[in-house]
Amino acid sequence: MVDGDRIVLALRSAHVVALDVANGHELWRIERNVSHPLAAADGLVFIAAGDAVEALRAADGVSAWVAPRLKPSAPLVVDQGLVFVVTDEEIVAITAKDGAIAWRQPAGGVKQPPAFDGDHVYLGANDGRIVAMDRKDGTARWEHWVPQGVTAIHAGFGRVYAGAGDKLLYCLDARSGHERWPRRIGALINGRMAVDADRVYISALDNVVYALDRENGNQRWKQELPRRPIDGVRVLGHVVFVAVAASAELMMFYDHSGARSGVIPLPAETPRDTPPAMRETERGLELFVVTGGLSNEWKLTHVGPAGEPAMVPFASLVLPGVHFLTDPALAPLAQVLPQVFGDPVLRPASDVGWPIRMQDPPLVPLTILPGLQLRALSPVLPPRRGG
Repeated sequence: MVDGDRIVLALRSAHVVALDVANGHELWRIERNVSHPLAAADGLVFIAAGDAVEALRAADGVSAWVAPRLKPSAPLVVDQGLVFVVTDEEIVAITAKDGAIAWRQPAGGVKQPPAFDGDHVYLGANDGRIVAMDRKDGTARWEHWVPQGVTAIHAGFGRVYAGAGDKLLYCLDARSGHERWPRRIGALINGRMAVDADRVYISALDNVVYALDRENGNQRWKQELPRRPIDGVRVLGHVVFVAVAASAELMMFYDHSGARSGVIPLPAETPRDTPPAMRETERGLELFVVTGGLSNEWKLTHVGPAGEPAMVPFASLVLPGVHFLTDPALAPLAQVLPQVFGDPVLRPASDVGWPIRMQDPPLVPLTILPGLQLRALSPVLPPRRGG
C-alpha cells in the first residue's frame, strides 16, 4: 500500500513496516498481525489485526485510534473520509479522522470489498444480492439478485457491474438497480474490474482479458493470457495492466485495441495473494511489486519513470537532433548557415601566390541547423520489452 512518499507493508513475521519510496530505507516498524490488505488516506494507514480495526499515523506508525470488536471478511476500503469495514454480519462506516462509528447496517455473506459511485455504496453478496446503500447513513436504496453469487463488483459512470457465479457479467443502472444488459463470459470473473468512458475491462479464470462496450456489453477485444490473472485488471492512462500467476512479467495492453503494449520485467514471480500496487504521478507510472514465489527470497521492487535529462547547450552536441523534437524558428536560411550561403572571404592578391592552385576549402563540422529549438524527451512508462 502506497501513501505519498511511503510504502507500507504487512509482513508474515507479524510486523507492519514503512519504507521510504525514494530509497527503500525503513522508516518505522511495529508488531501487528494483519489479516487483510491495508488502506490509507490523509496521512493515516488503516489495518485489520485481531478483532479490531486500527489507524496508524503514516509518519511514524503511532496508533491514532482503534475500533474494537470488528473482524473484517473483506479488504478495508477508504473513500471520502470514511473507512468501510465488511464483516460476516454487517457493514460498518468509520470516520477516518477519529475512528467514530458513522453508521452500521446488516449485510451478511459479503466477501467482496464495496464499490462506490456518487453518493451510493454497493455490496455484492455470496447469495447473489447486490445492494445499493446511501453513503451518508447506510440506508438501502435498492436490491437486485444475480444467479449463484457475486464474484466481483465495480461501479462507475452511473453503472454497476457484477460478475456472477453463472459466468455472466451484469450491468445495472446505478440509481435504480434495473438491469441494462448481461454478457456471457464463459468463465468466472475474478478480482478488480476497471471502467472508463467507453469500455469495461475484466479478467476471467479462463485466462482471458476482455474489453466490453460500456453501454451494451458488446465485445470490443479480448486477449489470452499465458497464466491465470492475479487480482483482475488495472487501467492507467491508456494502458491495461494485468499481473499473472507464476510469472516475472507484468503484462500491458492498449485500452482501445487490446494490442500488446509490451511487458515490465520483474525480478521474480509475483505471489497470488500480493498483487502489484501502482499509481500515476506527475512524472509517470510508478509500480511497487513484491516478488519471491517458490524461491522464498522476498523482494520489494520499485519501478518508476525515467528522470528528465539535464538541458545542455546545443553547440555542445556532436549529433544534434538525434534524441530531440524540434520547433521551427523563423529566420532567413542565409543567416543561419552563413558558411554555406555567405560570400567568400576576400584575400589580398599578394597572399595568393603564383601559380594559382585550386583546392577544396577546409572541412568544418556542421554544428548549426536552421530554425531549431530543442527540448529533451523522456519516456512516460518504465522500460519495457516486447512492445
